[in-house]
Amino acid sequence: MPPFKYGEAIREGRRYLAECGQETEIANLLMADLFSLTTTQLMVKAHDEMPAAAKALYGESVERVCAGEPYQYVVGFSWFYGEKFKVTNDTLIPRNETEELVLFVMERESDDGKTIVDIGTGTGVIPVTLQKGWTENIVLATDISPAALEVAKENAETHDVSVHFHEGDLYEPLIRHGIKADVIISNPPYISRAATGIMTPSVLRHEPHQALFADDSGLQIYKRLIDGLPGVLRPGGRVYCEIGFDQKEPLVEHLLEKWPGTKHYGVVKDMNQLDRILYFTWEG
Repeated sequence: MPPFKYGEAIREGRRYLAECGQETEIANLLMADLFSLTTTQLMVKAHDEMPAAAKALYGESVERVCAGEPYQYVVGFSWFYGEKFKVTNDTLIPRNETEELVLFVMERESDDGKTIVDIGTGTGVIPVTLQKGWTENIVLATDISPAALEVAKENAETHDVSVHFHEGDLYEPLIRHGIKADVIISNPPYISRAATGIMTPSVLRHEPHQALFADDSGLQIYKRLIDGLPGVLRPGGRVYCEIGFDQKEPLVEHLLEKWPGTKHYGVVKDMNQLDRILYFTWEG
């Protein structure tokens, strides 16, 4: 049997992916990411013989994608803000909209010794990316999932930054440790449970539901975050939340009902011109 080459494996992978209705470009991405190859290296190796073990791993990975498993879980990492972050089935796959949240926070907050807390950190992409850009601010993160926190801690170690992680539900760890924040950030579960019928099967089957769905039409966690501010945020502190595209009006209404003195608030649209970031200053 003639040796199997890298280029042939990619062509076979593209053909298989097309037959099962997946993006054919994933064939190239899988080859590059599974074996840490650049685009140039892939071109150079196209006519090289592929070891049997590598061919088997590649074929298995293509089959997993064809079966509906998200590509990021197959390779074990996701790109965020130009960097690799480990992901597992215990964590959501970071989205581009969250990159926009991080950029917005970095543009608005100076690096002057503030205490910044990410609530519901998941993979830890938000606090790790922020801490890589700051030297004076102290970044902390919480999550209710111990498995997700292990992934977040590993990502912090990989990126060589110091982030303080605490396990618990929303603000509970901050209250327990007597921590007061200057800035709170959160990308919490915000999908309504009624929306499962329009979601892609791969998300429903593979991503953690605890990190996706919330009661009260997806608003429950936001309302708890807003209502609990006196115990954890210093007066004059800022809050930044990623929100669902249709949640602006009910969230602003709840914010102003709970804290009627709020004057500095707004909602920013994402790259697709959808409402995505709720921000406000809590006057206390």
